[in-house]
Amino acid sequence: MKRIFYSVSFFTVLLTAACSKNDSNSNTEGQAKVQLVLTDAPGLNYEALYLDIKEVSINNSTADDGWISYPVAPIFAQPINILNYRNGKTIAIGDPVSLPAGKIEQIRLVLGNNNTIVVNGQTEKLTVPSGVVKINLHHELSPNGVYKIWVDFDAARSIKVHETGNGKYIMRPVIKAFADQANGQIRGYVKPAEAGAWVYALQGVDTLGSAIPAPDGFYQFVGLPSGSYSVSFDASDVSGYKDAVVNNVNVVYGQVTDVGTLATPIVLIK
Repeated sequence: MKRIFYSVSFFTVLLTAACSKNDSNSNTEGQAKVQLVLTDAPGLNYEALYLDIKEVSINNSTADDGWISYPVAPIFAQPINILNYRNGKTIAIGDPVSLPAGKIEQIRLVLGNNNTIVVNGQTEKLTVPSGVVKINLHHELSPNGVYKIWVDFDAARSIKVHETGNGKYIMRPVIKAFADQANGQIRGYVKPAEAGAWVYALQGVDTLGSAIPAPDGFYQFVGLPSGSYSVSFDASDVSGYKDAVVNNVNVVYGQVTDVGTLATPIVLIK
């Protein structure tokens, strides 16, 4: 039986901290260096999803008005296909910037009107009821700290089809945020491609992630809580291949748990 679950994070926020006191470009005391990168967990079965990101800002508790603008990279002058950045791939939203030490409370994204989705070769308008997306994140920035923040967008859960016969697509962004020290990862390969498998990360009865493998069978989950997991491989109903599961997959914060490499992938059988 297939699980009707679409967990593909749209914007996951990942912070990695490292001290840079001896770097010639190190921050002055009271400042922290922060960079944002964008990723999409794999699990949306459309050809493309273009996001029109216009502005990004960070809410910092020590700023005068609370919000500090984050300069967006020139590549975002045009809508960007978020589905190109699945299975652990990322794109830098901008260069590292210096922020006052203190707490990050939220990240705010402002989307333009040119958001589209490609379905069966046709480009469709993607309506965003609210063009402002806020991501809660409560994390302390230490003086001279260096932080990389992953913004992980749950594309599959964010897209809805308006059931009125007009085929209208609506996006209500689903976003989660987490720090590097609270980031567990699972990756591996599943074959053959003809099985059309979806992969699920299960913790007890809860499904915490789903993925469509890349053409070579690679899949990766990020932003998982630590603990013991089962990884379920659900073959397409029409493929003739059998489902499989790997139990007792241990996830540890800050580490990548490899379920199967190219040399030893999970192979589904008929």
